[in-house]
Amino acid sequence: MHQDDAKKIVIISDGTGKTAKRLMDAVLAQYEDQRINFMVENIHQGVRSKQKANAIFKSIDPDSLVIFSIISDDLRRHCHNKLHDRNILHLDVLEPMLKTMKRFLGVHPNFRPGLLQIIDDKYYSKIDSIGFTVEHDDGRGYQLPQADIVLLGVSRTCKTPISMYLACNHGLKAANIPIIKDLNYKANLLRKLEKVERKKLFGLLMKPEVLSMVRLERSHVLATDYVGKSKFEKYFDMREIRGELRFSREIYEELNIDTIDVTRRAIEEISSDILRRMGLDSILNM
Repeated sequence: MHQDDAKKIVIISDGTGKTAKRLMDAVLAQYEDQRINFMVENIHQGVRSKQKANAIFKSIDPDSLVIFSIISDDLRRHCHNKLHDRNILHLDVLEPMLKTMKRFLGVHPNFRPGLLQIIDDKYYSKIDSIGFTVEHDDGRGYQLPQADIVLLGVSRTCKTPISMYLACNHGLKAANIPIIKDLNYKANLLRKLEKVERKKLFGLLMKPEVLSMVRLERSHVLATDYVGKSKFEKYFDMREIRGELRFSREIYEELNIDTIDVTRRAIEEISSDILRRMGLDSILNM
């Protein structure tokens, strides 16, 4: 079949047209095994006035099917009347749902166009943030200046859980970097953070005795025999831990950044504390 012979479909939307397109695709999927030639001739986006709608109607082939997704009650009726006058087959995909929901809920809808797209944008933004956070876990990744938040801390100070919570629940790009007690590492770390805004940086701390217990438990998972466990003795040794924490505090002071003690605090509480310090309290209510 030639494209000239295809049945033409035109989509008109006050937003992006994705709602109507998805519904259309769901229905047309039922015709996949049949030899039907059709095409989406055009998707008209952001149609929010009668003037714009009228201009579109003039260009539509009378044999087309027009699918429109418009939230304004007045504009929907206008589209229906104009298309009906021209005897063009058309489908208002929102009208049945709006009418039924209004009857069921007993209240009028907001009639605000583009709300679904706003929801979609938030969703995909959150997915991007999660991807960024995974890529920038434990010092990895090369786009630190693009991060919304960068967490620093010695091993087992909850850097990864906090980062993932901020990404998954608040859509923030959170990177985290371990602090290792080594002067060369410190120099490289400071260079790495040169282009990151200081207000985005947070240094995590934990009481040494608690951190020692956390690391001891972790060593049981990492080591399976006595020889293996002996390799981790420095990892949970109190003197080593105190030295690491002193070293981390020196870095935080040199960077002049906020510090947060995460000892026995819930991830949610720590995350809220970070957001408040950044002046992002509004996110907590979203």
